[in-house]
Amino acid sequence: MALARLVTWNRDAAKDRVRDLEAAGFTVDASEFPTAQSVGHIRALAPAVVVIDLDRLPSHGRAVATVLRSTKSTRAFPILFAGGTEEKIERARQDFPEMPFTGWKSIAREVKKAAANPPAAPSKTTPYMQQWTGSPLVKKLGFKPDLSPVALLNAPDGFEDLLGELPAGVELKTSLTRQTKLALWFVRSSAGLHSETPFLAVRLPEGCRLWIIHPKQAGRYRADFNQNDVRAAALAEGLVDYKVCSVDANWSGLKFAQRTVTKGSGLKK
Repeated sequence: MALARLVTWNRDAAKDRVRDLEAAGFTVDASEFPTAQSVGHIRALAPAVVVIDLDRLPSHGRAVATVLRSTKSTRAFPILFAGGTEEKIERARQDFPEMPFTGWKSIAREVKKAAANPPAAPSKTTPYMQQWTGSPLVKKLGFKPDLSPVALLNAPDGFEDLLGELPAGVELKTSLTRQTKLALWFVRSSAGLHSETPFLAVRLPEGCRLWIIHPKQAGRYRADFNQNDVRAAALAEGLVDYKVCSVDANWSGLKFAQRTVTKGSGLKK
């Protein structure tokens, strides 16, 4: 049977999605998607179709599609978007007008159609990181008016100057408060990452987004860990990454949200 690669961050519904795709005649890989190695993963897997779930973390799904379409070796693989709210679907359509979209009730028919009709001349999208080229750093990091206070944790000297002009009503602090909705944590070593992540994760206020900012491998700072280590350490503490950002020539960041609790089950998703 042909292989469908299901890209989803909605683990509660993953079994149902797999069952729907199997009923359509596909073998399904629904394992955790390796975002940082998405191109190599898809190239090696060579699926008949990539199904991207927009129900949860649709920005993640758009980022995956962008990377696959911006790389020559994966550009020709069929991609099908499934699920999502009307607003999220419209946002994805703006970036990928030629790609098919479907609700889950129609997935069996549409996934067969997508697999049978790979794009003859797939459009090349702008690489994900280049989409932010020229944007102010505060915009890339998600600073918004009155989003205050923003916590800068262990930031290097001069970082506030790098941020430039802050949106109205934003105040910077060097520690978390109950009102903190955005935090930027700079981590410099593997030891610091693994010792401090559990402590920080339990202290994050509800709804607070966290950037874990780490040295780039090609930057001026020596580092004994990488982005994959950052993701693994945070995932182990119930944090889910959904955005990546190049801060400057030396620093890169992953943005995390707290896993939400499924009502009545005690489980996190």
